Amino acid sequence: MRTLYLLSFFPVFLGACATTEPKSPEQAVAERSRARIDALMDRDYEAAYEFATPGYRSTEGVIKYTSRWAGVGMWRTAGISSVSCEPSDVIDRCTVWLEVDYQAPGFEPVTTAIDEDWLLIDGEWYLYQKIGE
Repeated sequence: MRTLYLLSFFPVFLGACATTEPKSPEQAVAERSRARIDALMDRDYEAAYEFATPGYRSTEGVIKYTSRWAGVGMWRTAGISSVSCEPSDVIDRCTVWLEVDYQAPGFEPVTTAIDEDWLLIDGEWYLYQKIGE
C-alpha cells in the first residue's frame, strides 16, 4: 500500500519537470553573475574564482584572482543593471552591466558601472577576464 501511495506522486513530479522551460541566456548569465557578486561580497574568493573561464583558471591561480578583487571589500552594494546576449557561430557572449556602490575609507560613497563579458563554454557560462590583470 505504501508503494502505491508513493507511486501516485510520480506523475505529478513528471508533469512538473515537463512544464519547466529552459532559461534564456540572459536569465542564466544574470543568475551566475549574481552568485559571483554574492561570493565576492562575502569575500569567498575561491567560490567567485570558479566563475572564471577554464582558460583563465588554467593560467591564473586563486591567489592572483583574490588580489585582483581585493577592493571588493569597499563595495556596499552591487546589482545587475542589464544583461545583453549575442549568439555566435564561434562562441556565445553576454555582457552584464553592474552598478556598484562603494566607499573607500575617508571618502564619500561613489557609484560606478562595471561591465563584464560572459562566454558560453561547454554548456556553462563563465566570466571572461584578461590574463595577467
